Amino acid sequence: MPIRIPQILLRPTPVILFALGGSSIGYGAYRLRSTSANKSSTSLNPSTFTSFTLASKEPISSTSAVFTLRHDDPQTSQIIQEIRDKACIWSVQAKQPQLQIARSYSPLPSSQKQEEPDGAIRLLIRREHNGEVSTYLHNLPFYSTLELRGPYVELEIPEAVTEILFLAGGTGIAPAMQVADIIARREDRARCQILWANRRREDCVGGDRRSVLPGRLSGWRSLFGLEENVVTVSEDETTENQDKGLIVRELETLKEKAMGKVDVAYFVDEESDFIKSGHVLEHLRHSLRHNGSGKVSEDGGQKLILVSGPDGFIEHWAGKKVWVGGHEAQGPLGGVLSRIDLKDWKVWKL
Repeated sequence: MPIRIPQILLRPTPVILFALGGSSIGYGAYRLRSTSANKSSTSLNPSTFTSFTLASKEPISSTSAVFTLRHDDPQTSQIIQEIRDKACIWSVQAKQPQLQIARSYSPLPSSQKQEEPDGAIRLLIRREHNGEVSTYLHNLPFYSTLELRGPYVELEIPEAVTEILFLAGGTGIAPAMQVADIIARREDRARCQILWANRRREDCVGGDRRSVLPGRLSGWRSLFGLEENVVTVSEDETTENQDKGLIVRELETLKEKAMGKVDVAYFVDEESDFIKSGHVLEHLRHSLRHNGSGKVSEDGGQKLILVSGPDGFIEHWAGKKVWVGGHEAQGPLGGVLSRIDLKDWKVWKL
């Protein structure tokens, strides 16, 4: 059943958290209920839909692809660049015009490719079973017109946050990549560990949770026994990058850009390799010692655990999200994380 679009977008604060999900911000489709919301605008904005062109669609797996959407309006280019420069997780809504419903997606960071045009937005979209919006988007031919509105700031990452543990399931890697890009751009010692779970290897080809970029010491090697399993890359092995999937390659680029402050571990269900509570516990043990305040670590920094992915993934780790006053909200902490002594770590369901 489609979910109604809230009339007022709530932005999360330390006490009121807006629930997000996967590469999309919320897995339900939103029914468009006002005539004004269906009108098209020249520049990207949060109130009305703007026409974009489907410039390319690069397959990631049998069910997912990265869509590059282009808009040539200079003002839209400026809006996109400004939101990318902010320390926040952000989203846009894509419309399915026949059914008049929309769904939110977290754009990927800029790929740094010279051929990527100004005003471009890249979305990682999985064709969901019975998903009206995702099926519509996957069926569009190249150079089709589709409509977006936004951007919406879903979660700000303040300077006070110095450590993030990101549990991502499937296309939930998209907001995790936004966070990794934020950490890479910061000049302080803030760091981010991403644990990315996929059902199938095809979604993360080339991703090895035991691998470390040569010369990059994240400080968390022992989290996965990496002190004894450092992978070095010779000149003859550099061609291996060609065998890695697009998202894995871009995660490697983010890791290199962050110079050791970002690390990624890959888990694949079909290989019987799952994220377990022990991985979280081990990470907490290697974090800075708790200072007893229950709020901040000894270095004065705040610590966040972000959970993003399908509803079942989020529920397993952090409990169900709830509806409050017509808005999807955090709800009480549940799942695996509720049974762990998190000390000064705060959990945000994404």
